[in-house]
Amino acid sequence: MNIAFVTPRYLLFSALALLLVLGGCSTKQKDQLVVSPTEATQVESSSTAEAAVSSASFEDYEFEDYADSEPAISDPLEGWNRMWFGFNDFVLMRVVKPVYTGYTYVTPEPIRNGISNAYHNIKAPIRMINCLLQGRFGEAWIELGKFIVNTTAGFGGVFDITKEKKPKIPVDGRDADFGQTLASWGVGEGIYLVWPFFGPSTARDTVGLVGDAAASPFFWACDPIGPVDWEPLLAANIGFRFNDFGEVIKSYEAITKSAIEPYVAVRDAYVKYRRAIYTPKHMK
Repeated sequence: MNIAFVTPRYLLFSALALLLVLGGCSTKQKDQLVVSPTEATQVESSSTAEAAVSSASFEDYEFEDYADSEPAISDPLEGWNRMWFGFNDFVLMRVVKPVYTGYTYVTPEPIRNGISNAYHNIKAPIRMINCLLQGRFGEAWIELGKFIVNTTAGFGGVFDITKEKKPKIPVDGRDADFGQTLASWGVGEGIYLVWPFFGPSTARDTVGLVGDAAASPFFWACDPIGPVDWEPLLAANIGFRFNDFGEVIKSYEAITKSAIEPYVAVRDAYVKYRRAIYTPKHMK
């Protein structure tokens, strides 16, 4: 067994135990948020390392109901969070953006689109499992069908040949992640957190990230569970995420450029978006 691999994994699960406690924290009542629908529709991509967190379009969600009724999230670690927000801002705008600009210059758009399609296809098991855990059985079945077709006829998902096919089972268009699943089970969102490289989150969504990682094909392909060393799989995962950073950069600049307080704008918009996708459209 590779010790260099096992040690970080045990640290990860130790952190999970702590975050499970934090995830049960109730949300502290504060003044109401004042966030425009435009800001709210752009936040998910503001995470500096969650470029592929969701392929859903923010325009598909309605935020007006939340803007007038939802309290702000508890942020007792604001000083800590602001430090990492500043770090992430520097990494994204001073390091990632210039490199990504060069990447788009030398990499044709069809190739970038193919890589993005393949990554979305690889994450299908995460969506399927969470759809099942949320009771969205029809959507889990659709995800399975798309995964099989795109993996075989679409050359590993490089070509999303099911994209234009309208499913017979009604769907609400949301991606499914474990943070969503915990919310559907009644787990409180806990406190607001900002992680280096990963960006905005909550205690519940942080636990969700660990759950999604455990359901990822990358995890199961990794030594000692799978046959592949963790180093090349980590590099591949980072490469896939980097390929999708165009929308991350664009959305982050849009939400922070005119904001008087960028940290608050990103925090409030992130929370608005996450709360919005916890509720299916037909229940709003």
